[in-house]
Amino acid sequence: MMKKKVALIIDNDHFIKHKIPVWKEKFDLKIFNPPRPPLEIKSPMDILRVIQHKLRMRRELPKLAKWADVIFCEWASHFLRWLSNRDYEAKLACRLHRYELWGHYDEIDWKKVNLVLFVSEAMEKRFLEKGEFGGETFVTYDNIEFDDFPLKKYKETKRIGILGSVIERKGALKLIEMLHKANLPEIKLVIAGNTKDKKYVKKITDYISQNNLNDQITIEGFVKDINEWYTSIDCIISNSEHEGAQTSLIEGVSTGCWAISSNWDGAREVVHEKGIFEDEGQFKKCLERFYGWGLEKKNAMIKEARDIMIQKLSSRPQMHEIISKFED
Repeated sequence: MMKKKVALIIDNDHFIKHKIPVWKEKFDLKIFNPPRPPLEIKSPMDILRVIQHKLRMRRELPKLAKWADVIFCEWASHFLRWLSNRDYEAKLACRLHRYELWGHYDEIDWKKVNLVLFVSEAMEKRFLEKGEFGGETFVTYDNIEFDDFPLKKYKETKRIGILGSVIERKGALKLIEMLHKANLPEIKLVIAGNTKDKKYVKKITDYISQNNLNDQITIEGFVKDINEWYTSIDCIISNSEHEGAQTSLIEGVSTGCWAISSNWDGAREVVHEKGIFEDEGQFKKCLERFYGWGLEKKNAMIKEARDIMIQKLSSRPQMHEIISKFED
């Protein structure tokens, strides 16, 4: 039996690179993953990179589209826009993560798109609310392998952590403000992740300094061993405005951290109901509830939250399974 010919079009391979070996096994696969053009033009070299990117796209995408049975765009962004505004016999599919719904939705001719995959039920719902879609949609799970994040033996550290890019949308500064107002000095917060947004990071460090929180708040930056990092904290925190499917929450819960999260759309697909907060008062209550449980209760709730999450996410199909059956 001949393998389905799939052209995988990638703008950023961060969330799919670990799945490429499976795709190579299942499909006759060709990958288009050119260097990303600069987001801002700061020099003549940046202009050259943008031109080279566009030329390569216009030269190589038509060849792949004519060869493939299915063209799959890992992001519903500019590659999907370009392909949807042309006519090819291949079926056009994509995965929609988060930002594309606001940044690219109106640029894409959705009548030409046959299949859209989502990282959460919440994102699928939001997409379908934007307008009519005549193709198929599925919520899939292709994130971490749970075996790579085994359940740790709980040992209280009185440390809570937030992991991800330190940007305003992730809400680290607001989290610090809430923790400060909660007046729980025994609980330490560690902030880990990309700190490239220097203006936002300075706002955080200024607040920490002005409020004498240096002993309670630590900015760790890049984490080399994330499994070890999760083992060093009791609770994984999310204070985002919105997410697709927040990987740090999934990793943390799998490892045995108790998750506490703002109620962004989709958080309840990962976080136990007793870990969801709407405001600073509920945030404090979440912390006090967890630390008020005895050791046996903590272990039982951590395991319950982990089991619920893994069962829910594991019940979803993987992308390659949907694509294999698509149009058969």
